[in-house]
Order: sequence, then C-alpha cells, then structure tokens
Amino acid sequence: MGLVITVFPAQLQTGWMHGGKINRLMRVEGAHDSTSKDLESFAAESDLKQIEIGHQCGQDGQMGHVIGMPAQSDPSQMDSECYPALIVPAIGTWPRFDSPLRLGVMASGTGTNFEALHNAISCGDLDAQIRVLVVNKAGCGARDRAERLGIQCELRDHRLFASREEMDHDLVRTFQNEGVEAVVMAGWMRIVTPVLIDAFPGRLLNIHPSLLPSFKGMDAIGQCLSSGVTVTGCTVHEVLNDVDAGPIVAQAAVPILSDDTRERLSRRIQVQEHRLLPWATALAGQRWRTAAATQG
Repeated sequence: MGLVITVFPAQLQTGWMHGGKINRLMRVEGAHDSTSKDLESFAAESDLKQIEIGHQCGQDGQMGHVIGMPAQSDPSQMDSECYPALIVPAIGTWPRFDSPLRLGVMASGTGTNFEALHNAISCGDLDAQIRVLVVNKAGCGARDRAERLGIQCELRDHRLFASREEMDHDLVRTFQNEGVEAVVMAGWMRIVTPVLIDAFPGRLLNIHPSLLPSFKGMDAIGQCLSSGVTVTGCTVHEVLNDVDAGPIVAQAAVPILSDDTRERLSRRIQVQEHRLLPWATALAGQRWRTAAATQG
C-alpha cells in the first residue's frame, strides 16, 4: 500500500488540543492506542488548533509513524530537528541477533549517516558492529568522524583505479578481510558495479534522498523542488545493477513547505535519514539472518 496522508476538514479539527477527539479519529484510521496517546501528548504540548494525520500500512500490516503538525504553521518556527515526518515501517522493537551484524560502511561526504549508524549501535538500538569504514576522498568529514569514534577507516581513492570494476574488487577484498557480512552505502557518491553487488547479494544497502521510485539519480532534492510535489523524503533500498532501483527496505516522508530552499529541505531530509538508516539496517539484518538460518 502506498503512502497515505490524510488531512481532516477544518471543522472537525477545532478543539483538538485536549486529545479526546484525536483518539477517536485515530481509532477510525486504525492506529494503535499507543500511537493515539503519543499524538494526544504532541497536541497538548504544542497547543495545536489543527493537525494533519498520516499513516501507511505495510505488507505486514504494521502502522507507520503519525504526522502531527499545525495546519497553518509558521515555517520560521519549525526547527528542522523537530519538523514531523512519517517513517514506514514504523520504528518499533529493534531486532536482536545471536551475534551483532558485521557491517562495512562506505561514505564520500560529511559522514553524518555513518555516525548515525554508530550512535544507534552505541545506544543499544542497532545490534551491529561497524568493522570498517571505506571513504574515497582523503579530506572528507566521514574520515574525521571515524578517527574521532575510533573506527577503522580505509581510503580508496577512485582516481587511482583503472576502472570501477577494479575498485570494487578491492572493496570486496577489504570487506571480506574484515569479516563483513553486509555493506551500507551511507552517502557513497559513486556508482557500484556487479562486482560489489554480487559479492553481497541482497546485503548491500543504499540511502537516497527521495521517495523512490521518484527522483532517482543525482540532485534528487533539486528534482523534487522543480517538480512541484508537496511531499518527498528518503529511502533505504537494496542495491541492484540499475541505479536507485532495488527493493525498498524503509522510507521516511518529509513535507515540502511553500517557501522551501534546497538547503532547508535538505536539512529536514537529513534529520530523517539519521533515523531511517539504522532502523532500515536492523530490518534488513533481520531478513539476512533469517535467510541464513533457513539456508543453514
């Protein structure tokens, strides 16, 4: 089932600050009581006059997170850290494994998604280890973060390889030497080849700043702003040979404001990337381990 965002008529929204009508309407929409309670608290604390509610039901029937926001909000008062969004499948109980997932991570830029993975591991949510980070730029922020966090980092300058395939062979050797079972592309700005994809079939993840299958490729945020859509977000998906085309693991939807700039929208999407990537990695890891146990 696709993304569903429901905006209730204004006449139904009057006086929702106290939560009773919120609960009743949320039950009509099929949300769990805990979700209704969360929204009641959100409304009371925010002194809302109107709210929007959104949800998505995945193939397993799991509800997505609720969106709650003022219908006539002042964008200047909406901090990028707290602006509401929708994550599907909803973040719930984090899966535990017999042994932590053994991850390799690839990054080209500032490394904020890499650090989000590390933070989720450190706080006990994501049951995993980052065995190695690979970067392709000597001066990138991800490399600095790895040094600060005490995580092994390997530089693989793509300009020093004769072909993409040669570089990917080197990446495979690096990950295999570190005992990596799955790889997360956390802002890797290079197209990978079947050499890497086939070495980790179904176990190579990528995060992309749009709601795939919309706005694939470069400058996804610019594409969505030019298109006139009102909702965008980010997607974690398995990597296949076609760019940004693999099976979707999880998505986060982010509303586009009428006066959004590329920078403001990018910041809000990035906040959700930091929530989405660790959760999607955990969900994918659950599938990896279940499949391995079945085959074994």
